[in-house]
Amino acid sequence: MELYISDHPLDCLTCPANGDCELQDMAGVVGLRDVRYGLEGANHLDAPTDNSNPYFSFDESKCIACSRCVRACDEVQGTLALTIEGRGFNSKVSPGGTDFMSSDCVSCGACVQACPTSTLQEKTVIQIGVPTRTVETTCAYCGVGCSFKAELKGNELVRMVPLKSGGANEGHSCVKGRFAWGYASHPDRQLEPMVRESITDPWRKVSWEEAIAYASTRLKAVQAKYGHQSIGGISSSRCTNEEVFVVQKMVRAAFGNNNVDTCARVCHSPTGYGLKQTFGTSAGTQNFASVAKADVILLIGANPTDAHPVFASV
Repeated sequence: MELYISDHPLDCLTCPANGDCELQDMAGVVGLRDVRYGLEGANHLDAPTDNSNPYFSFDESKCIACSRCVRACDEVQGTLALTIEGRGFNSKVSPGGTDFMSSDCVSCGACVQACPTSTLQEKTVIQIGVPTRTVETTCAYCGVGCSFKAELKGNELVRMVPLKSGGANEGHSCVKGRFAWGYASHPDRQLEPMVRESITDPWRKVSWEEAIAYASTRLKAVQAKYGHQSIGGISSSRCTNEEVFVVQKMVRAAFGNNNVDTCARVCHSPTGYGLKQTFGTSAGTQNFASVAKADVILLIGANPTDAHPVFASV
């Protein structure tokens, strides 16, 4: 530990990972109070910082060359964008000899989560500070259902960390789940319902009660004029199973018809047909964990690493 600290910036009090750093914790565990090795001679304290990635920074001066990030990129994500460059004292983590933005990095964040220091750090943590509380939640981007820890400082969201016990993602995520959550606090986000009589009228904010009553009145008027088959519902592939269930229940129970569909039907109709003909049901018959036990996986016209990174990591 003394050898590590002798070639590490002594800026713990101003470091963005202060209080959330494994190197700092382990120094405390072993009772390190003094370093016998001087700061003379060669070191890595003047190494540059790579800020090319929009979501995280890479402060090379704080790297202890533990190779965790390299293994995470290889064994968890499977991108192989990171490597240990050089030999001996010159060994260092490198995104293929270039910066992160120009490399094969897909910004999944697995390396950031694995880093024991502040070498790889979310820019939101640098700007806002270390989170003080955690709320378990589900990613809102698609219907896979990845589990996350939403880490906050007060009521401000600082970062999203994949939950290791998550049944769908098992501690991993794609770039959208981990970093693209800015919409949650974006100033353009609409938090109140609005209605208008016609497309030429300006929108006006109303209460939820008035909005629901307005929608109900207009929908009933459409059915009264054109028949009960004139209304239907289309759910999004981003919805969870529970949300899709609510949509189909509303259409069947409230609208009185079976006019319910989902945007996933178009792209998944061939797979649904194949499953129906082969297994007798058009729904998926396996869970994520079963993929690891398969003897053979046949892919036709698909690139899971790019299109379904969480699935590919399993």
